[in-house]
Amino acid sequence: MSLISLTLAQPLKNLLLAAELGLNRNHPLAGWNLLLILYRDSPNSGVPSTLDFLARKYNNDYLDIDNDEAPISDEVLRKVLNVLTEQAGLVEANTRKVRRHTESGKSLIQQTAIYRITSSGIEYLRMMQKVVDAESTVTANTLRINEFCDLVRKLARQPNSAATTQLYNDFANMLAAYEDVMKGMHKLDEDLDELANDLAFNHGGAAAEQLQAMLKQKAVPAYRQLLQQASYIKGLANLRDFAAQVARSQQGSDDLDTANAVGDQAGLLQRFNRTKAYVQRQLKQMALSFTASSQAIDSSLDSIYLLFQTILNAIKLLSQEFEHVRRQTLDIKALTGELDELLQHYSTLKVPDAVPRHAPFDRIDVENMADLLEATTIGPVTYVAQEKVTPVLTAADNPAMAAVTAVTNEGPAALAEFQQLVLRAPQHAVIDHDLELTTLLARDEIVRLFSATGYTHYASFAPFGRAVQRVAALPKSGPIRIHCRGEQYSVFLPHGFEVWFT
Repeated sequence: MSLISLTLAQPLKNLLLAAELGLNRNHPLAGWNLLLILYRDSPNSGVPSTLDFLARKYNNDYLDIDNDEAPISDEVLRKVLNVLTEQAGLVEANTRKVRRHTESGKSLIQQTAIYRITSSGIEYLRMMQKVVDAESTVTANTLRINEFCDLVRKLARQPNSAATTQLYNDFANMLAAYEDVMKGMHKLDEDLDELANDLAFNHGGAAAEQLQAMLKQKAVPAYRQLLQQASYIKGLANLRDFAAQVARSQQGSDDLDTANAVGDQAGLLQRFNRTKAYVQRQLKQMALSFTASSQAIDSSLDSIYLLFQTILNAIKLLSQEFEHVRRQTLDIKALTGELDELLQHYSTLKVPDAVPRHAPFDRIDVENMADLLEATTIGPVTYVAQEKVTPVLTAADNPAMAAVTAVTNEGPAALAEFQQLVLRAPQHAVIDHDLELTTLLARDEIVRLFSATGYTHYASFAPFGRAVQRVAALPKSGPIRIHCRGEQYSVFLPHGFEVWFT
């Protein structure tokens, strides 16, 4: 079984297939596999990393059997290596003399290309795995911001010794912390933009308040702490000898580089100049991120001011949402009072008929005409001219006339019967004996009034529009029978009661 099928995780494999390092469609993982061979297998094999060795190792252990990858030829492998060396700079090729053994056992000395992975190639191997795991590793937290600020202030303190690699290590750690902080702040920027808009549309009052508190109590102070490092970073960028000190510190007494061990002055000088330029470039980029000019903000990849603008916009949006929710809060007590007042006049309310909605014939398929969000999906109104035909009507087309039935309003009769049977005084009614009624409305009002004996708040009871002041039960009266003429059933109350009106 292929070794690559055992060690290469599927998310990383998908990313590498998309990147196609080596620019070969038939062998999309060839570039990655060659880097793995040079990084892991070549140093431990005891065999020079020639083209023959790489081809043999690739075809034996690294073919992608999941996708039926065919063995790679020497010519294709040479083209992939050319891309890695000349275009990507991930592999280095040097011509050396090597000893080869023939099939007869003789030893031959041959001059051929030897391939080795560069520092960029090693970093590429590590970086691609970080890309796959970025959802778990990229995060914004105040402790990492504190570490970055501490390292910046430590580097800004003078003098810095270049005797050991401590200065270089501090600078590298500061850059790593800076990268983590910027990636975390960018992630916070994206998350805030999405979450704040979601809360605004869904009216999440409590969540909006909590997020706003987090931003004000943690995010804004952390940003201000970052902003305070601007003077230190710009000072380091403008310090004439700082980049050279860091480059010299890289070659300190505890350096394990082979050029330092053998005293390769040319190699050490090349390494010094390369590191010095790298430090200057990184400091210039960092200083640009902390510069408030419009030109710097437009040209910087990680402008701290653009990130803070998102935080401010989120706080503003969340504040507006919190105020919206606060204004939408209902006063239940006031609403109950309005409903009680409305119930006292329910019999006199006039509800107009709904006006029918008229839409053109090409709007019939719209599910909800009142939904304004669908307005952008509806095309312009189109009309089709139709010939108007006026029908000729005769007397035979007249509809049949229905008999006119008079609608009787039993309200006055019910009120008169109520006053005659139960009123003892203009403001006092007593129901303490059986009643024989002729109107259903009077019967229903008496039964409804009986339920008021279980309440102390009578705003919802208003027989014939009269507000009730007090209701008292008469338990000694015994059961009360109420019957309406023409009905086959009667209503029995457990006891009588009396009512006082305002």
